Amino acid sequence: MPTCKVLFFLLALSCVKCDDVLYRQVGEEVIMKFEVAEDKDVQWKLNDILIININGKSGTRRKGASHIKDKAIINGGTLKLPRLETRDSGIYFCSQSPKRYILHVVSVFAKPGPVLLNSSNAELHCSITGDQNAEVTWLRPSNEQMNDKKQVLSLKSVTSKEEGQWTCVVKDDIKFTLTLTIVGIPSKTVVVSEGDTIDLPCSLPQSVSNRVVGGKWTADHLPSVSFPTLTNSESKGLHWNGENSSKVVFTRERLGISYNVTLMNAEPRDSGIYVCTVQFEDKVQLTGKTNLTVVSKPSEISPGERTLSNGGGKKPSGAGTWTKDWFGLQLWVWIAVGSGVLIVLTVVIVLTLLRNKQKKKRMKRLRSMRQPLTAEDYCKCKRDERGVEFEQREKPFPVPRQQRNPRTRAVGHDYIETNKAYDC
Repeated sequence: MPTCKVLFFLLALSCVKCDDVLYRQVGEEVIMKFEVAEDKDVQWKLNDILIININGKSGTRRKGASHIKDKAIINGGTLKLPRLETRDSGIYFCSQSPKRYILHVVSVFAKPGPVLLNSSNAELHCSITGDQNAEVTWLRPSNEQMNDKKQVLSLKSVTSKEEGQWTCVVKDDIKFTLTLTIVGIPSKTVVVSEGDTIDLPCSLPQSVSNRVVGGKWTADHLPSVSFPTLTNSESKGLHWNGENSSKVVFTRERLGISYNVTLMNAEPRDSGIYVCTVQFEDKVQLTGKTNLTVVSKPSEISPGERTLSNGGGKKPSGAGTWTKDWFGLQLWVWIAVGSGVLIVLTVVIVLTLLRNKQKKKRMKRLRSMRQPLTAEDYCKCKRDERGVEFEQREKPFPVPRQQRNPRTRAVGHDYIETNKAYDC
């Protein structure tokens, strides 16, 4: 009897040594390898539920009832599972091998989400499926170790110090990360000229998981000015509630993360602090302030003050147009290049026209100097009793150039006699 107990203990110990424990995060993949013979039947199971049965001789495969039967990829003695889910956790084994794999799928997330409101509360989860009581170690973005060893870490009134990558360490060497982003409504300073129209800025850098339930604008120095209020309803969603006035106007469309209102016809008396308050569920609210200064002359505003770095205020008409980028270059550069090209084309066209004009004059002058010989230079006529006859004579030598023009040819005796002889 004692011998049987010892054998049973050794068998149990050998089975424990055959177990490989794996930790993988949701969405990842896992590969498990077993030693199997190709010519023998083999069954693959998860928690004693058949995944697939493979006939060693024919290679025929028959799927079982396990939920992973369709996504499991089996090639020889290798089992691959992509896109892990928490329900994929469990014990994997095949009928030909004593080896087993114990898979724990870890889910790392933040509640209410990875993007948190400044001063709000949050929970960080590092849930190990199949081992809920296991201790973990939490590391802050600064790599500082937290004292809490639980799989759920509570954070109170978060600030920018909590922003960054948090790490959950399992079994001293397995790490899973989670990145937190802390957002708020930044305060701004706006300087505009008298008569300008200005957007009072109030917006979140990005969407958050918290639902907006209300909000408003206030200006203590303008008690007579009416501002709208934020309302969130099932039919209209998040929108402004109120009436436009000659001083303050706002959009009627559904809102997202921007809650700006427009101040019309700015006056010096409008200078002061404007407060935007946005209320979220769980009694969390964010506040942003805009310090507005209205000056009488545009020259009193420095270029750095006229425009907000985040685009909160409207620029005066035409401001910034010359410095706006177009295909990587500012507008004034494109205008300068275009003007230069236009000037070069104009000079080329003018020179071409002048050249053609001079060429035409030269050709005309050459034509005027070339006078062709007439029939009178080659024949003469004489009159007798039988009528008029023409006698052919030899072709004369070319007339000198100064005598070719009839206007410059001297009228002499020979010229008159020749005309008489040729008179028919």
